Amino acid sequence: MPADPRNTSSSRRGKLLSEEEIESKRARGELTCAECRRSKLKCDKQIPCGACVRRGCSSVCPSGFLYTLDHSSRSLLPDAAEQLHRKISEMSQRIMQLEDALAILQSSVSTEPHALLVGDLLSKKSGPDPTGVPKEVITETTDAFGTLTIGDAGEAKYFGPSAGLEILLLASAAPPMDNFDAETSAPALLNNLAAMSFMDSGCAPDSDMFENAMDMLFAGLPPINRAWSLCEAYLEHSSFHCQLSTRLELIEDILTPIFNAKKEREDPAFDLESCTQISPHKFALLYLVFAEGVLVDLTLPAFHVEGEKFHHYSLAAMALRPFIDNPTVEAVQCILLMAHYRSFAGERYKRDSVWVLVSLGCKLAQIIGMHRDPARWHLDEKTAEFRKRIFWEVYTADIFHSLALGRPPSLELSYVDCDFPMGNGLEDPDTQYWKWKYQFIRDVFGSVSRLTLAATPPSYKAILELDRKVREMVIPPALNVFLRAEDEEGHFDAGLYMKGSLLSQMRSYSMLFIHRSFFAQALLDHPENPLRSPYATSFLATYRAAAACITATIKHTKRYPDLFKRLWIVWTQLFSAAIVVGSVATKAPSSNMASSAFIELGLAVELFEKEAGASEREKTALAVLKTLRVKAFLVLSQHRSRSNGDTPAAPLTIFNSQEDGTDELALFGGQTRVVISNNLTGNQEGAIATWSASSNSVSSSSRPRPDQVDLQDIHPSLLQYASLLSPEILATEFAGQPVPEFESQLLGQVGVNGFNPAIWDAKTPDHSQAGLQSQTVSGSFDPNSLDLFQQLFPEGPSADATILDTWGANDMADLGQMMNIDNDMDEQWIAFMKESGIVNPAVCGA
Repeated sequence: MPADPRNTSSSRRGKLLSEEEIESKRARGELTCAECRRSKLKCDKQIPCGACVRRGCSSVCPSGFLYTLDHSSRSLLPDAAEQLHRKISEMSQRIMQLEDALAILQSSVSTEPHALLVGDLLSKKSGPDPTGVPKEVITETTDAFGTLTIGDAGEAKYFGPSAGLEILLLASAAPPMDNFDAETSAPALLNNLAAMSFMDSGCAPDSDMFENAMDMLFAGLPPINRAWSLCEAYLEHSSFHCQLSTRLELIEDILTPIFNAKKEREDPAFDLESCTQISPHKFALLYLVFAEGVLVDLTLPAFHVEGEKFHHYSLAAMALRPFIDNPTVEAVQCILLMAHYRSFAGERYKRDSVWVLVSLGCKLAQIIGMHRDPARWHLDEKTAEFRKRIFWEVYTADIFHSLALGRPPSLELSYVDCDFPMGNGLEDPDTQYWKWKYQFIRDVFGSVSRLTLAATPPSYKAILELDRKVREMVIPPALNVFLRAEDEEGHFDAGLYMKGSLLSQMRSYSMLFIHRSFFAQALLDHPENPLRSPYATSFLATYRAAAACITATIKHTKRYPDLFKRLWIVWTQLFSAAIVVGSVATKAPSSNMASSAFIELGLAVELFEKEAGASEREKTALAVLKTLRVKAFLVLSQHRSRSNGDTPAAPLTIFNSQEDGTDELALFGGQTRVVISNNLTGNQEGAIATWSASSNSVSSSSRPRPDQVDLQDIHPSLLQYASLLSPEILATEFAGQPVPEFESQLLGQVGVNGFNPAIWDAKTPDHSQAGLQSQTVSGSFDPNSLDLFQQLFPEGPSADATILDTWGANDMADLGQMMNIDNDMDEQWIAFMKESGIVNPAVCGA
C-alpha cells in the first residue's frame, strides 16, 4: 500500500519545526552547543561555552562547527589555518618569482618557451591566484565613464572616457571669442543659400533662383591655373589620410567637366537648354577640394582666409539641392570633406560640429545603402569600387571622431557586409596602403571604440587582448617607407612620406587610446611606483607609446615642418603623449622613469614652441604643457632634496587643492567627473612666468638612464602578461624600460646613445644643492645662469662619454651605428623603430 503523501509532508514540516526549535534553544543556552555535541564534550551551555573557549573556537559557538580534514577527528583550528594559508601564499609567491626569472632567462637563449612554463604546469600552483593579487582586482574596471560639462545657461556636453584631451583643452582654454566671419565677398544670394538649414528643400532646377545661383558659382571659380594648383596641393598634401576622390576622378569627373561647362557659358552663342548640366553637389565637392587645398598650400600662410571663401561657396552649392530627402554619393563626399576641412581650419569651427557632420554623412551613406555589398545589386565594377571606398572612408571618420570625443559611433559593423575596395589589385602598393589602413581601423580602432565607449566598462583582460592584437598587426615591409634607404636620400615625395608617417603612428595612437584610463589609474593608485599597480602593463605600454610618438613627431616635423604644423592631428597626439610623460614626472617622481619622462616632456614643449601652428587650440595646449613642465621640475627637485637627506622643502604655491595634478590626470584618463564651465579656465600665467628655459635646454642634455628595475618592484601581472607573448616581444616591450632610446638593464641591452649616463640616486654627490633648494622653495629660476635641467641634475656623463646630438644636423644617422642590433635588440623592436622613422634604415641594415 503506497504511503500517504500528506503524511510525508506533515512529517517534513514537523522535522523542520523541530530543527528551528533546536537552534532557538541553543541560542538561549538551553541545549548543548553544536560543536560540543559533535565532539562529544561536556558543554556548560554558556555562550560561548567553556569548552569552545578553551579550544579557541568560541566564534562558532553555539550553532557552528569546526572545519575537519577528511572527516577525521582532527580539526583545523583558526590559528593553524591562518598560518597554513600564509605559508601557502609565501610559497606561491616564491614560485612565481622563480617562474618569472626562468622566463626571462629562457628568452635570452631561445625563442621557444621553457618546458616548465607551459600552461598546464603554470596552472598547477596552489594557493592564491598566479598573478599574486585577487582576480577581482585585475578584472576590476576603472571609474571611467567620461565627463559631463555644464555651462552657465544649462547647456551640457558629454565627453566619453577616450576624450581626455578634449577635456584638458576645454578646461584650460581662454573664454571663447566671437565667431569667425570671413570676408568671402560672395553675392547676397549665395550668402542666403549658405545660411540655409540642411533640412530645407533647396531650389527647383527650373527656377530663376537656381539659375542665378549657378551663374554665381561659375563666376566664383578661380582661374584654371589656380584651380589646378589647388587640386595638386590637395592630392599631394591632404589626400594621404582620406581617399574621397582619386586623381583620376577629381580631374576627369569633376574639375574638367565644370570648367568645360564654364567655358560653354562664356560663349556668346550659349544656349541654356543645350549646355552641359552640372550637379550642385559636384560643384560643392570641387569648392571643398579648393578649400582644403588652400589649407595645405605651403605658399600661403596657415589657415588662410581664401579657404573659408571656397567653403562658403560650397555651402551655397549644397543648399541648391536637398540631399537628405534625395541623397547622392557626391553629397556623402561633400559632407565628409566638409568635416575634414573644418577639422583643419583652426578655431573657426568647433569639434562638435565636425562630429555632427560626420554622423550625418554616416546616415546619408546608410540611406543609399553604401554599407551593404554592392554586388547584391549587380552594379558595374567602377561604381561598386567607388561605393566601397567612400563607405570605408565614412567609417574611418566616424570611428576616429567618435573616439576623439568619447561618443558612440554611428556605424555598427554587425550591419555591414561591404568589402574593402580592391583598387588596382593586391600587388599595387597604393591598394595595399589603403587596405591596411581600413583593416587597422576596423579591427583595432573599431574594437577600441566598442570597449572603451560602451556603457559597461571593459574588463582588463579584454584590454590586454586588444593590446596583443595591436602588437601582432605590423606594417608590411612594402608599405613601410622608413625601411628603405631611399628615404634618407630624399627620393620620396611629401605624399608618400605622409602615408608612411600615418601608418607608423597608428599603432602608437591606438595604444594611447587603449591604455589611457588604466595608465591614469596606475599613477593615481601607486604614485611611488606605478609598476607595482595591477595595471602596470597599461602604464608601461602607454609610456612607451608616448615616447615613440614624441620621437617620431620630431623626426617628421624636421622633414616637412611647414606641412606638419598644419595637421592638427599631429599636435593633438603630441599633446596627448606629452601629458603622459609629464604625468609620470609629476605624479611619480620616485619612479625610475621620472627623469627620462621629464626629458621627453621638455622635447615636446620645445617642439610645440618651434613648430606648432598659430591656432588657439595649439596655443592652449602649449600653455598647459608649460605649466606641466614647471610642476614636473618642482616635484622632481623636491624629491631630489628629500632623497639626499635635506630638509623637505616648504609646500609650493603652484600646488593647491585644484592644481596638484590629480584632477587633470583623472580627466585625462576619462574618469567620471562633472565640470562647471565657468570654473574651467584657470590662472596659469604665474606658473608659466617662472619658466623661461633656453631653446636648447633639453635637446643638448644627455639622456639619463633609469636605475635598474628589480623584479620585486614590478607587479606580477606585468610579468605574467609578458610571459604570454613571444620571446621577441618580451625582450623589448616588458624589459622594464619604456622608452626605445634608453637601454634595458634588465635584459642586458645596450643603450642607443652609446654611453652610460650617470645614475641619479641619493648617493651621487651634490654640487649645488643649497642653491637649488632655495630656488625650489621660492619657485623662481634664473634661466640665464644655468640650464634648468642642469640645475636639477648637475651630474652629467663623464668627459670622455660620447654624447649624441639627438636632433642635430646628422638627423640621427649615428643612432643605428650605436645600437648593437644583431646581439641586443630583437628584430621586431628594430622594425618598430624603423617604421616609426626613429632610426636610419640604411645604417640599421634594412
